Amino acid sequence: MELEVVFLEDPACSWCWAFQPVETTFLFEWGEQLRWRMVMAGLRDHPVPDPSLIIRHWQTAADVSGMPFEPDIWNSHILESTFVSCRAVKAVAVRSDEAARRLLRRIREAFYVEQQKIDDLELVFSLAEELGLSSEDMIEQLSNGRADVLFDADREDGSRYGFGFPTIVIRRPTMEEPKVLQGAVPYRDLLDGLYAMGVDHKSRKRFRGTDSDWRRLLELQPRITMAELRMVTNMKPASIESRLKTMGIVREGPFYCLPLEKRQEQVLIPEELSF
Repeated sequence: MELEVVFLEDPACSWCWAFQPVETTFLFEWGEQLRWRMVMAGLRDHPVPDPSLIIRHWQTAADVSGMPFEPDIWNSHILESTFVSCRAVKAVAVRSDEAARRLLRRIREAFYVEQQKIDDLELVFSLAEELGLSSEDMIEQLSNGRADVLFDADREDGSRYGFGFPTIVIRRPTMEEPKVLQGAVPYRDLLDGLYAMGVDHKSRKRFRGTDSDWRRLLELQPRITMAELRMVTNMKPASIESRLKTMGIVREGPFYCLPLEKRQEQVLIPEELSF
């Protein structure tokens, strides 16, 4: 009975972005061993009635998580819908779940840090192109209805758990009750949930500080925050920055990444993710 870990999310859910250090740590330690899936359950398909409330949520999420938030976007643009980005992610998921994950991450960076309008489909297409993904193929999947089929299935999945984001569902086939974790829970809770569902703790691939570990982490998250680095590595910021410097990693705002010219050389994503 294959175990599946499902993350019920939305690109514009502040607590999903705050949860990113836990999610990144999970993907580093378990992503190659366990079946996982990002479900775009959809937060809202109408404008936010009170942006000041959202700004307060963002400030709290930033304080709790250490993730970067730039709430000024709410003073210049009221998000019309999160469904635009959700459908775009599912258009990519038609081809590859991993490519969809990468697009979801890029959309979040654009929204929470760069203050970009992620309810603008043309903007989302440009973000996809940055990753080496084909906007033409995305348009095709959106036009032929395949993206909507996947998004509708995700919405149905989300409805079972009350559309709370993030929600993590650890499940096997229907013979067993799933383990459900609601909210931006600590990583320890996620580990306990995995172990309770029979995952062998010895198969956990913890960060050991080797060159291959650093490469794997930066391939997983090419633009990574200090909050994520601290959780995955269990190192202090000064030690992290010293190690990254030896690797030629630079800081751009809140992100640590390869210099721009080297990122451009690597813009084509692995063959299995290309369209």
